[in-house]
Amino acid sequence: MKIRSVGYYFKQGLKSIARNKMMSIASVSTVMASLLILGIFFITMENVNFYMQDVEAGVEIKVFLKDDITDDEKSEIESIAKNSDGVSDVSFETKQQALENFRQQLGNNGDLVAGIDANKVMPNSYIIRMEGPQYVDGLVSKLKDIKGIDKINDARPLMDKLMKITGFIRTFGISLMVVLLIVSIFLISNTIKLTVIARRREIGIMKYIGATDWFIRWPFVIEGILLGIIGAAIAGIVLSYGYTVAVDAVAKNWAIIKLVEPEDIVPYMSVLFIVIGMVIGSMGSMVSMRKFLHV
Repeated sequence: MKIRSVGYYFKQGLKSIARNKMMSIASVSTVMASLLILGIFFITMENVNFYMQDVEAGVEIKVFLKDDITDDEKSEIESIAKNSDGVSDVSFETKQQALENFRQQLGNNGDLVAGIDANKVMPNSYIIRMEGPQYVDGLVSKLKDIKGIDKINDARPLMDKLMKITGFIRTFGISLMVVLLIVSIFLISNTIKLTVIARRREIGIMKYIGATDWFIRWPFVIEGILLGIIGAAIAGIVLSYGYTVAVDAVAKNWAIIKLVEPEDIVPYMSVLFIVIGMVIGSMGSMVSMRKFLHV
């Protein structure tokens, strides 16, 4: 491709987009929808992986105590925990501390617990931090028969549920995204088809006077790529803004939930969107030219 021809190709591509406004809008909208679904899927997976890594790096067991637990039973819990493999820290949390920690986790909604008597609603507990999830079963089996223990909580059931939810989201998201990507390619192909039909006489003259095949093809390729990039850019802006707002809202209202920071995910997602948009656009162009442009 000659440098002096690039301007001509882009000019013709933009003219074609403007000429077929409704089909161009439909193509851009479908690309945008496809990439929005991809982006939501991507962000969800990143946050689930982030949570999993955070949980595995700081696995903890919370041992809730009965009100009538004896000092001997407390000593037994501490002794077992401190002498078990994989335990990095053992701390005691009073009812008042538990309520205060819960209030902080609620963020801006902390006033919801105002006036609550910690002695009536919160249990005393031991928080046992582990070096890894592989040590949890051994410690739980040692503690479970102590009479003064009301309940033992660890993060494994939640992790199992998250894995199931993640699998469903992955399957559903990929299936829907593939369908929409195919529709995007089809719509871009039809948009370019309209341009080919409208310029058929002009294309015939260009071939007659000796224009090369790629000189004729490039404006249509550029048109498809531009449609893909526009859809990708809109999807990127919408998702970046939406995710940033969501992260801020979660941080203010639900401090217990930690999400991946926007600056750690948005740049990579934006580049991915543009690349996929260009691929979708160029594929749509190629499909159209193969079927309707015999050059």
